[in-house]
Amino acid sequence: MNNRNKKASGENSVAAIRREYIESMERQEKKKRAMKIRLYRRLALFTIAFVLVMGSLIFTLINQKKTLAIKEQKKIELTQKLSDAQDQQEELEIQISKLNDDNYIAKLARKELFLSEKGEIIFSIPENTEKDEKNGKSKE
Repeated sequence: MNNRNKKASGENSVAAIRREYIESMERQEKKKRAMKIRLYRRLALFTIAFVLVMGSLIFTLINQKKTLAIKEQKKIELTQKLSDAQDQQEELEIQISKLNDDNYIAKLARKELFLSEKGEIIFSIPENTEKDEKNGKSKE
């Protein structure tokens, strides 16, 4: 029986070693699978985060381009208004300088208000309109 016990205990130890080896290999496989799963989850999380960040950046870029285009259009309009206002200001300054001239005021008063100087006779001649000119030319 000693031989059998030795043989039986030897077989048990080999089986136990093999079982422990297989269990340790299974544990290592489980760890590897768990690490892969965690890796895939992290990659998925980073991918989602990346997509969200890029999406928000693209959205912001598009909104900024729209806002910039609107502001450029307003700038063009305001530049045109400024140019018109400067032209009008120049005209008004010319008119002010003319109104400061006594000779111009006298001419304006004679023309608009039919005022005259001493010994001057004013004749009012109606101005020809385009319609009158056409009629006059066709009669001739």
